[in-house]
Amino acid sequence: MIYNPQHRNKDRAARVSMALLRLAQAIKTINQEESAEFELSPVQIQALLFVQHTREDMATVGNFTKMIGSSHVTAVKVLNGLASKGLIRKIPNPADRRVTRLTLTNNGELAASKLDQWGNTLGQIVETLEEAQLEQLETGLGAIISSLNRQGRLVVAEPCLGCVHFRPHAAEGPSPHFCRLIQKYLTHEASLQECPEHTEAL
Repeated sequence: MIYNPQHRNKDRAARVSMALLRLAQAIKTINQEESAEFELSPVQIQALLFVQHTREDMATVGNFTKMIGSSHVTAVKVLNGLASKGLIRKIPNPADRRVTRLTLTNNGELAASKLDQWGNTLGQIVETLEEAQLEQLETGLGAIISSLNRQGRLVVAEPCLGCVHFRPHAAEGPSPHFCRLIQKYLTHEASLQECPEHTEAL
């Protein structure tokens, strides 16, 4: 029988895929357990963190929809639930009715500030790995995430630095940085917030 390395790779890929599916199920369970402590669902917590960490002009219903990979209707239901709790505020854009910006209310900021511990259970499990295992895992997962991002199956929000659209220190004054995507100057503080349109410069 002739050895075919492609068969071996295919078998290994199948085992890794199954492991990732099991991992996803475990993460879902952990997130649900942690979220219950805050009396919010995991996706509601994602929404609060999205609004908290995303650059003001990019914190929109559309970008949140893309980030969680759901339908527009589902995303709106999540956001309406948070709005009814008095945690977020939806602000229509008078210049473009298709765009609705999202901001945290005072109660929303307070709730988001208490979410630092959310996700710690998984982090504590990962910390038990040996350094070499952790390095391999980081490299492998990073490659999978990059591939999914390129295929448009996953939105990876990052700060401006390293983005192909970002031009740091393009001007003097309080808004020294420039984003070519939106044709707008940004403050240094805004450039440190996450943007779901981040495109890594090659």
